[in-house]
Amino acid sequence: MLGFGVAFAIILDATLVRALLVPALMRLFGERNWWAPKSMKKFTISH
Repeated sequence: MLGFGVAFAIILDATLVRALLVPALMRLFGERNWWAPKSMKKFTISH
């Protein structure tokens, strides 16, 4: 039973969360998705 639960959780994570939920949330957040801390600003490329 535990093995089935773990396998189901992995399949659910791989399909639902990573393939559907993450891209949908990135689309909703838009530019707010690409923030960086102030300490990392020197490594970013400005357009």
